[in-house]
Amino acid sequence: MEYDKNNRKSSGIEKMFLSSDVLYKDLFDGMVHQAPISMYIVKDWSYSYVNQHFCELIGYSEEDLLNGSITPNTLIHPEDLAIIQARMLNSDNLDTYARYRVRVYRSDGQLRHVEVHSTKKQWQNETVLCGTVIDITAEVTANLLVKENEDRLNSLFVHNPDAVFTFDLEGNFKTANPACETLSGYSISEILQLTFSPMIVSEDLPTALLHFRNALSGITETYDVAIIRKDGKKRNLLVTNFPMKANGTIIGAYGIAKDITDELYYKNVMEELAFFDPLTRLPNRKLFEDRVNQAIESTSGEKRRPAVLSLNLDRFKFINDSFGHQFGDEFLKGIAQRLLDSVNGCDTVGRFAGDEFAVLLPNLNQQEVFRLAEQLHESLAKPFEALGHAVAISASVGIAFSIGPEETSNALIKKADAAMYYTKKHKTNQYTVYSEELDQQSAYRLTIERELKSALTKQEMVLHYQPIIQLKSGKLSAMEALIRWNHPELGLVPPDIFIPVTEETGQIVSIGRWVLHTACTQNKAWQDQGYPPIKICVNISTIQLQQPNFVQTVKAILEETGLSAEWLELEVTESILLVDTDLLKCSLNSLKELGVSMSIDDFGTGYTSLSYLRQFSFDRVKIDRSFVEDISKNLNGKAITATIISLAHQLNMTVVAEGIEEQTQLAFLHGENCDEGQGYYFGRPLPAELHNLFTLFNQ
Repeated sequence: MEYDKNNRKSSGIEKMFLSSDVLYKDLFDGMVHQAPISMYIVKDWSYSYVNQHFCELIGYSEEDLLNGSITPNTLIHPEDLAIIQARMLNSDNLDTYARYRVRVYRSDGQLRHVEVHSTKKQWQNETVLCGTVIDITAEVTANLLVKENEDRLNSLFVHNPDAVFTFDLEGNFKTANPACETLSGYSISEILQLTFSPMIVSEDLPTALLHFRNALSGITETYDVAIIRKDGKKRNLLVTNFPMKANGTIIGAYGIAKDITDELYYKNVMEELAFFDPLTRLPNRKLFEDRVNQAIESTSGEKRRPAVLSLNLDRFKFINDSFGHQFGDEFLKGIAQRLLDSVNGCDTVGRFAGDEFAVLLPNLNQQEVFRLAEQLHESLAKPFEALGHAVAISASVGIAFSIGPEETSNALIKKADAAMYYTKKHKTNQYTVYSEELDQQSAYRLTIERELKSALTKQEMVLHYQPIIQLKSGKLSAMEALIRWNHPELGLVPPDIFIPVTEETGQIVSIGRWVLHTACTQNKAWQDQGYPPIKICVNISTIQLQQPNFVQTVKAILEETGLSAEWLELEVTESILLVDTDLLKCSLNSLKELGVSMSIDDFGTGYTSLSYLRQFSFDRVKIDRSFVEDISKNLNGKAITATIISLAHQLNMTVVAEGIEEQTQLAFLHGENCDEGQGYYFGRPLPAELHNLFTLFNQ
């Protein structure tokens, strides 16, 4: 091996210049060896020359490449090696030029993509390959990414379940995916011969054209249109149009269309179920109320006031029971049709439930309303025939006029109901007009009385439970069962409204037994679920206590539900103790002997003698919420509350404060050594399934 004057190993090509002028050698060194492009010569399947840039490209030194330890076999990916081998082994076609791409491995194992520009030469009676190598890794990687994106976009286009398409500036289809065929019934080749206009139903064409023009203006919009398929069927679409650009210029529009025909159908079905009575197809209460609101708003300031007529059929239950429900349904449909035949197109006839109908008259004056009420009464009184039966019926009618824009639909309907119930009760007129003199509360009470009779059988009564918490530990100690009446039409009727009615009618006995049985069953269920035993507190009335068999009823319920008596607490109001009867005293004592706890509710609001507290040995006293509320107002409630707590403790009774809602109240009660608390601060009354007992027991 020869060396030059700089003590550098000389390559084969450099030997040619050892006898030449130094200028040519320097010229070769500057233009070839240090050129900014990789160059090589391969002879006998070994590198006989590489320049500096080639070494940098593949990460090997010039010495490694020229001494034969690194060959093309080492560098070139096995799958691409055949390209070089074929080029070397073919001795024909000298001085031919070729360009090809292969993958090579750098010394660090990194794979690079290169483009080889190769020339085959005959040099010193030997065939050599010489040429240049360009690193195209970045280009190949970018092309792969572009290809992946193109494949991904093409997949989204082809396999998209929604119709995807493009238009030119005239609205001609330029592309369409397979979903367009499914949606329109036309083949893609047929679609590409069309514009969108012939497909759109005539009434929606202006909308489609408007949004197409907006898309060409750069605006993206979504809208509903309907099309006619090739087979003549109509389909509803949700379409989105947006501009299609090339080099910053809008050249057309994209479109995406989703078939929402079935969705709209089910939406309409659901709206019918939500707003229309399924039997008569009349508006139900919800839709009727909405139309009443609209009538009130649209007539504000005018002399004519909207009127609502409430109609209830007399003896319908008797007819329904006598002739069967099928006849009853046909009868109600006939009634609905007679009502519709009697009113104008701007009026609304609705059915609320059972035999309860209502009519909205938005544009009639008072005298016209009265005449229509008489006509309706006469029309309904005519014999009705169906399924081989003929019956005649009358209706109780109530009328209420709106007082102005401040009127609500619910209030106006209630007024008409109150007038109707007055008609039904007194039977003196064909209809009754609501006025301030009409005893609205009495009418509402009639409704409560009537509906209470079937509340239990219709499963409208529910129990909510409110936690009672130990103030020192924060642990759950008891749950109070509170009855709620969830009436389908009247809504949630407050207990203070219907409980007095149940006591007057005697229904409190059956309802009270249901409450007691349901509460005990729930408490036993909690125990069976593994929760620590707690008391269940149930309110009882004087009438229940005065029943001769009340104690036996309590005992039987405990046996039926499997609940131990120690986990039941009966609450009586303070006023109950003023009923001085031997039966009452006997019942209270017997319940204590049974093992049931007793407590006084709303203590401090009545006139209880302290001797009663000593005589009956109550277990707990519940401080009325009015005193607890006064704590935060710094009124006499603090002194009264502290006195009750002190008195109860001296009589060995536990004290429960009701109506705790604020930290201020809790802090005062805690400071006065109140034992337990109840109120929104700890939890609202909720159905059993909505209580998280795990949290309550472990808070």
